[in-house]
Amino acid sequence: MKRPAISYIVPAYNEELSLPHALCSIGKYTPTALSHEVIVADNGSQDKTITVALEHHAKVIVDDTATVGRLRNLAVEEASGHVLVFLDADILLTEAWGENINTVFQSLIENPWQITGSRCGISTQPSWVEKYWFSPLINKKVKYINSGHLITTPDLFRKVGGFDERLESGEDYAFGVSACHANATVTNNPLLAVVHEGYPKTLLQFINREIWHGRGECKSLRTIRTSKVAIASILFFGVHVFTIASLIYFSSSILGVAGMLMIIGICIGSAFYKHDARSISSLVIVSMLYYFYYSARFLSCVPLISNVIGKHNHR
Repeated sequence: MKRPAISYIVPAYNEELSLPHALCSIGKYTPTALSHEVIVADNGSQDKTITVALEHHAKVIVDDTATVGRLRNLAVEEASGHVLVFLDADILLTEAWGENINTVFQSLIENPWQITGSRCGISTQPSWVEKYWFSPLINKKVKYINSGHLITTPDLFRKVGGFDERLESGEDYAFGVSACHANATVTNNPLLAVVHEGYPKTLLQFINREIWHGRGECKSLRTIRTSKVAIASILFFGVHVFTIASLIYFSSSILGVAGMLMIIGICIGSAFYKHDARSISSLVIVSMLYYFYYSARFLSCVPLISNVIGKHNHR
């Protein structure tokens, strides 16, 4: 049997509603010149996810205890394609993706020491969170590619050692860092446009998403030390403590106001420099989202901090 050009790796858990659309987009936008296979790595779904995958002629592997990194690694062990395309179950390929993948495929064959893909575009019916938070990030330069849409080769994947199976989240960032240490190039390619239908629609969903993402950066003191976001989030909380202490315990309105201005400044500065927010409306909304972003990321660190403090108190 001829070796497929592309192996699509799709981790899934209870994705019976999203998965059909993702698999249909693969069939529709993969060029006929590029043969492909689809491997769905299921995390023990209780719905019809596996049935849907089989109906679309995908290979299925199941591990109900694995992290998402472990699921992807297991799928790669079953993959035989020249190129690996990692997609989340709520990611849709587009016509533009299909028009540009041939060039990317040839580049990867000629130089396998590459990671590419793109930041995911917002849904066809985006919420205000998607418009103000996620849309401006699409064309940003990156140091890693999100595993929701990551493309590389089996050679590089094996050289890097796959995804870190210990991480609940953030495995894509760790993979990108390891790849850079192995002298691979990481390139965000906006021409490979995809749509993410699973971005949060509400503020609560946004907060929960960031708490989940932050867990990968707060597994240990070592991972916190290497994460700028985790450190910034802890400092952000520290400014809150300083502000409250100044107002309540020291009865210093000057220090309290200074603390509040620091909090506002951090949020506005992040919105301005990281999201390129320039208009008044976008600056206000994105700054507000940064407040909840840093707060959620700090909440991810709370279990580890509590554990460290508990061990110190028992000494």
